[in-house]
Amino acid sequence: MMGNSFRDPFFRAKLESEVARTPQLTAAIEDKCLTCHAPMARTQALNNGTGSYSLSQAETTVFASDGVSCTLCHQIQKDGLGNDSSFSGNYNIGEERKMFGPYKQVFVNPMINHVDYLPTYGEQVDQPGFCATCHTLFTPIVAEDGHIIGEFPEQTPYLEWLNSSYASSENYRSCQDCHMPRIDERVKISNRPPWYQETQSPFWKHHFTGGNVFILEMLKNNRQRLGSPVPEALFEKTIERTEGRLNQEAAEISVVRVKRDNNRLQVDVRVTNQTGHKFPTGFPSRRAWLHLEATDYQKRQIFESGRYTPVGEIVSLDSTYEPHHTIIDSADQVQIYQSIMGDESGKMTGTLLRAATYLKDNRLPPAGYQRSGPMSSQTGIKGKAATDMNFNVVDNQEGSGTDIVTYDFDLKDARLPLTIRAQLLYQSSSPWFLKNLFKDDTPAVSRFKEMYAAGDNRPMVVDQITYELSD
Repeated sequence: MMGNSFRDPFFRAKLESEVARTPQLTAAIEDKCLTCHAPMARTQALNNGTGSYSLSQAETTVFASDGVSCTLCHQIQKDGLGNDSSFSGNYNIGEERKMFGPYKQVFVNPMINHVDYLPTYGEQVDQPGFCATCHTLFTPIVAEDGHIIGEFPEQTPYLEWLNSSYASSENYRSCQDCHMPRIDERVKISNRPPWYQETQSPFWKHHFTGGNVFILEMLKNNRQRLGSPVPEALFEKTIERTEGRLNQEAAEISVVRVKRDNNRLQVDVRVTNQTGHKFPTGFPSRRAWLHLEATDYQKRQIFESGRYTPVGEIVSLDSTYEPHHTIIDSADQVQIYQSIMGDESGKMTGTLLRAATYLKDNRLPPAGYQRSGPMSSQTGIKGKAATDMNFNVVDNQEGSGTDIVTYDFDLKDARLPLTIRAQLLYQSSSPWFLKNLFKDDTPAVSRFKEMYAAGDNRPMVVDQITYELSD
């Protein structure tokens, strides 16, 4: 995803959409978005004297096509990282030709001779603030009259991490610890010159896997159209790793209570966030939800919530947005973990630059998250989840990183045994968000719409469980 950050058809479509909706800010929008999606190209252009960077400029250089490259990240200076001044793409690239890495003792000659960079120890490459420069993004709030009236926390995984147990010394895990698998045995990190045999330890694999299988599949299936030189096999490998992260490291579900009262059944399903930030995290098109189905011994369906269509839409959603639920006692209620943006008048919006607040944010907080903890004003819980005593709370103590949903339904004279199947599903691009995007008729939106129609937007299964009730 980082290497294809400029080619990403969803990014390009959303960029053109935002420009179409707020044309008076075209220069600012393109420059800000390309700061992190084409960082080498923009940095070089600014160094050459360009005041701001445009999409038309990016289209002319391979520096943009290379996306987020090693050469960019490994030149970021340490000063200010993790502070407000470094967020929203405000990384600092120095004037000296130095490449920062995690090793204090290195053989410098190969890199100097081949690319004229001096490999240098930089403690910043192992710090969460290093990643936060681009992954903490505040966007301007554009009012209906076109004026900028504030700043909106569009994505804040680093700030969420600060308000988690993973940021503490006892349970410390950085962004790099999770997204760059560590090898502790000694590794040869250079193949030049051929006779050089020195090794380093530890070594961090640069996988950077997240959860966006949907766009990875789209990139793979449209390699020629998008101009990607990456072989299909390498995309497949990355997709496999991404599915593994979702299946094994993102979140888990469990049935913690089953109670039968005459002809009604109550089932408590617990969802546990296993990441160091909210789940789902980042861009507000993402959502996760619970799908629960109960059938009797004759395979007759007794209850279902969270069913989805072949195109990945959830059945029986509310016309605006689904509220957070503590109890689900009807098939048309679904527990969806998501952030819903609202404009300055409180109306639901899919336009990033119109977003002024979150009408709903019940994404699962990380373990240790406190409502009054660090950065909570930018990462708060919004909507009905804020008063749900089963949300991020266990025994009246905050910070569980869990949610318990009670399903209460009529057994309808079901014949036992009863089989209850529950799934936690994830979707990186919700159909509502895309439907809103498709209102704009721009070249990139049209291209993405074609690729989307030919793709598969069904959700990924994060975790699932089966529970048998015999009496």
